Amino acid sequence: MKTDAGRTANDGNEKSSRWIDRALSTVERVGNKLPDPAALFLILLVIVWILSALLAPMQFAEIDPRSGKPLQINNQLTGTAIATFLSNMVTTFTSFHPLGVVLVALLGVGVAEHTGFINASLKGLLSFTPRVLLTPMLILVAVISHTAADAGYVLVIPLGGVIFYAAGRHPLAGIAAAFAGVSGGFSANFVPSSIDPLLSGLTQSAAQVIDPARTVNPLSNWFFTGASCLLIMGVGWFLTDRVIEPRLRGVEVDGDVAEMPKMEALGAGERRGLFAGLATLAAGVTLLALVSAPADSPMRSPTGYRLTSQSFERVRTAGVPADVLKKAEPLLNREHANQKALQDALKARLGEEANAAHGAAFVGGAEPVAPQLTAANAPLMQAIVPLIFLLFILPGIVYGYVAGTVKSHRDIIQGMSKTMSTMGYYIVLAFFASLFIAAFGQSNIGALLALKGAGALKALALPGQVTIVGIIFLTALVNLLIGSASAKWALLAPIFVPMLMQLGISPELSQAAYRVGDSTTNIITPLMPYFPLVVVFGQRYVRNTGIGTLVSLMLPYSIAFLITWTLFLLAYWMLGIPLGLQAPYGYP
Repeated sequence: MKTDAGRTANDGNEKSSRWIDRALSTVERVGNKLPDPAALFLILLVIVWILSALLAPMQFAEIDPRSGKPLQINNQLTGTAIATFLSNMVTTFTSFHPLGVVLVALLGVGVAEHTGFINASLKGLLSFTPRVLLTPMLILVAVISHTAADAGYVLVIPLGGVIFYAAGRHPLAGIAAAFAGVSGGFSANFVPSSIDPLLSGLTQSAAQVIDPARTVNPLSNWFFTGASCLLIMGVGWFLTDRVIEPRLRGVEVDGDVAEMPKMEALGAGERRGLFAGLATLAAGVTLLALVSAPADSPMRSPTGYRLTSQSFERVRTAGVPADVLKKAEPLLNREHANQKALQDALKARLGEEANAAHGAAFVGGAEPVAPQLTAANAPLMQAIVPLIFLLFILPGIVYGYVAGTVKSHRDIIQGMSKTMSTMGYYIVLAFFASLFIAAFGQSNIGALLALKGAGALKALALPGQVTIVGIIFLTALVNLLIGSASAKWALLAPIFVPMLMQLGISPELSQAAYRVGDSTTNIITPLMPYFPLVVVFGQRYVRNTGIGTLVSLMLPYSIAFLITWTLFLLAYWMLGIPLGLQAPYGYP
């Protein structure tokens, strides 16, 4: 028997649930009334052109940290700009990074799906995985996929839909959970990746504005990002099972039934094929590990170079003037992929004349950095997408021949063609998205918005803890327009890092705050390059999936991640738990 208090509590929960559902339904309804995503990118392109023409004559006080000069908006409607736009249109489209990543990876995945290898693998997986643990398992895999660059977008997100559908759950909930892990939890990973040294290099350069000898360890946020995995997994699990999936109960799955995964028990032929396919996959991974392990492996990055304190001392002893050493100080302890990269960095810092006179001394005094597997320029990292292609197509082919689903090579080609036939809409989206993103970047409008926001936050002169929260929320807002993590930090770090150092806050803490804000709004902005692809994945199951559908699904994740992750960082700071290697909270 329910008490009055129990009924009141239940009524309150039901009202709260109905309010959230109405709000999300409104977001979905309004979002789906927006123009088609392809047309939306075209409209935004025109808006950027017009704004650039209006803002180009204006003078701005903000200093562009990339050039050291006042920021200038570039008019995209001049004759020269239009001629450049037209002449580069094809290369802008074909060089659009997500396009090649998606198409190449899906060629291999398509064969594995067509032959039945993926379906059989999921049947085997679901046969021993408790239904209740599917969500956290999927989110954890999504988070780990960051290590393999963009693999999560083209592999884990569509598999999220397949896994949930095969388990009798709503496929859009699986896609949402995977998208939340891959993109919303982008900075939560206990496996270091190429983004760590990339961001730490920018942080170090900004810190050296105040302290030329200050260095930032590439793993300075490692402990925090590793612990954040548990937070993202827990919050994502709760939202998927308690908010997102209940809301989808009335949404009909009306995709092509013939294309949906089936959950019958594995037959004898499927079991033989699955064993052979998994053995092929294991052999491929083992071979890759054996090739990559040696110190002189061709899969490792070339020998890098770094200017250390000892390097500067040798250069000083060689007679390089103090003013030239001062100019080169921002390069202290920054790793460069090769000698040419170091020479280019010196030329940019010293200028033509000083570099010609003293650049060779710096290069000669630089210390080598051992080849690495996880460096951004390592062949292993650059080959992630081709490796996905091979590690799916080969087991898929072996499975098909052993299980009897493949009779000849024509069946394999048919699998590739079938997958590509579903990507026509995405290719159209990618065409207009690539043109908009290129024009937006060239115009400098995004940089202006970022610098204006950072300047306003600095002018408020708030206490350190409040400023950290402000950085997180400002980054989350800027992230709606500028997707690249490194591009945003290149703009914001020269403002935030020195400002917070003067308040006694370390560069490592500033970087951690940035990473929280940079992740949480990835999943709700249609301007994120992979956002249209996730819409396409959703349309495989629910045909009328649109921008509004996806935004309404992802908004609870975005808000919850932003709030809980911010509180988690503040608690982490309050408890004094190390952020990572050589990462104090205070400065000096």
